[in-house]
Amino acid sequence: MRAGHRALVALGAVGIAVASALPAAAAVPAPRSSEWWFPPWSVEQRIWPTTQGEGVTVAVLDSGVNGAMPEIAGALLPGGDTSGRGTDGRTDFHKTGHGTSMSVLIAGQGGGRTRLVGIAPRSKILPVDVTGGTITTDQLASPLAAGIRFAVDHGAQVINMSLAAPATAGCPSAVMSAIAYAVEHDVVLIAGAGNTGDTDNSAEFPAMCPGVLAVGATDKNSQPWKRTQAQDYVSVAAPGVDIPTTGKNVNYYYPHSDGTSDSAALVSGAAALVRSANPTMPAREVVHRLIATALDVNTPGPDAQTGYGIVRINRAMDPAYRVPAGFPNPPYDRLGEGRNPKSGTPRATAPPPDSSDGASLGLVVLIIVVALVACVLAALIVGRFVRRAAQPRGLTGDGPDVTSDPPHRPTALGPLDPSSRRDPVPPAGFDRSTRPTFEPPREDHPSDE
Repeated sequence: MRAGHRALVALGAVGIAVASALPAAAAVPAPRSSEWWFPPWSVEQRIWPTTQGEGVTVAVLDSGVNGAMPEIAGALLPGGDTSGRGTDGRTDFHKTGHGTSMSVLIAGQGGGRTRLVGIAPRSKILPVDVTGGTITTDQLASPLAAGIRFAVDHGAQVINMSLAAPATAGCPSAVMSAIAYAVEHDVVLIAGAGNTGDTDNSAEFPAMCPGVLAVGATDKNSQPWKRTQAQDYVSVAAPGVDIPTTGKNVNYYYPHSDGTSDSAALVSGAAALVRSANPTMPAREVVHRLIATALDVNTPGPDAQTGYGIVRINRAMDPAYRVPAGFPNPPYDRLGEGRNPKSGTPRATAPPPDSSDGASLGLVVLIIVVALVACVLAALIVGRFVRRAAQPRGLTGDGPDVTSDPPHRPTALGPLDPSSRRDPVPPAGFDRSTRPTFEPPREDHPSDE
């Protein structure tokens, strides 16, 4: 026994020595005060203790990403290029660095000149250049479709598409087919809703495509940004006003960026956190939870600018917040409304029956109806006899009906009936006119209020 004990002690000492010799993972720096969405989302206090996005790869389909930028270099994987530039995605061809900016919002490491931190800093970025910095919107469909397939084939669990082009003829067939491919491979697809809501407000792809979670932009007071698209394909919203972002090199820093591109990037980071905390959760459920646990803002109920409300990450990633039965999941629901998810083409409809078959069809329907009625009557008669046989002797009548409790509808998620909606009461001194309201600063453990 003593020898065995000494051996265990020796092994323990060796383990401690080895562990001490291993390099510790560098702590993620605190976000800058200008990254104003961190406190209302309670990222540092309530999300990062559970996950910082470990194990999840987010593909950024954009203009490429500058792999030399300290803000993002530690999270960047070798990627791809479907724009014809022939790179591995780690070169940003946009004039100021759009792809780099989006990647930092998702997985920024807190280094470099800007010290910006992403909301999922332990996730990995797979850069895919689909624009080459110069591709016009009418040429976007083909490289975007190829980029989606590349991202799926290279292990992305989330695809961020902070770009948009007018959908003059609906979702392009090549893009729809690629989206269906991603859906079949359990990948979350996210896109900005568009930035022309105050002008032409046109439908834009890929946001309007079935299977894509379209994100609108809101400001610090949880109100829609004036230029965010007002379209029925918008499902959720996220911060998109006064967003500090970096660019393609140290000469670019934008302290007050606006746009649904930023909103989509933040929701892509949110999806990475949800997937990291719930590795077996299907993409469909991830999207459903992001929608169903959002905070209703703007007008009561879903609206064209913010959808079902502003994403609340900690609720979406915590299964303790239950999704009400039957709550809509628009990106996936739309996949069944006229499009075949596998081909992206309209579903074929059955031809009308031949009029000569009308009489025989009517007879068949009549027989089925009569049979069903007979079965129901028989079941009622048998049930009544069974109940009487089970009653104690001396008692007459069936007694009062025993009803179950009403269906449970957790108000913490926001009831489906807007007239009965109530949000958690903010703490004393909480000024809704000056502070974000999409995640109350304090909140009890998930419960059914």
